[in-house]
Amino acid sequence: MSVGVCALVTWIVLIIFTVMPKKLSELDMVFLYFVNTIFELSVFSIVHINLKWLTVSHRVEESFADLILRLIMIPVVFIIATNILLYSWKFLKWMILIGIIIFFIMLSFLLEKLGVITLHHWNIFYTIIMFSSYAVFSRLMAWFIVNAGRKEVKKI
Repeated sequence: MSVGVCALVTWIVLIIFTVMPKKLSELDMVFLYFVNTIFELSVFSIVHINLKWLTVSHRVEESFADLILRLIMIPVVFIIATNILLYSWKFLKWMILIGIIIFFIMLSFLLEKLGVITLHHWNIFYTIIMFSSYAVFSRLMAWFIVNAGRKEVKKI
């Protein structure tokens, strides 16, 4: 059941990603996807292995469901958030970002109920801080990617 729920959530996120207007180019989004994946897996490894604040189930179905979320859904959501933050909307982009963070709070509760993860020494503020830092990191990397390609070298 947990694989089905996580796959459904991932497909909904992918559908939202395909229909939304994007500010970044395809190459920028591919590079940002891989950078977001590396950052997310690094933070997850620190929280899971080093701090032992959460535990992933050792059963195959729950572990596979966790991998679907960690490798596909979370990086894509932060590409969506980065594209939204690049728009010049004053109020709406921050409301959408708050909605994304609330989505991740509800997702962490759902993952705990499905038995995918077990949270130890964890509260809602850690979830808010963790996913807010993902959004900030993704936006900073997008800024770096976009501005790194603008420099031109003069040919003699």
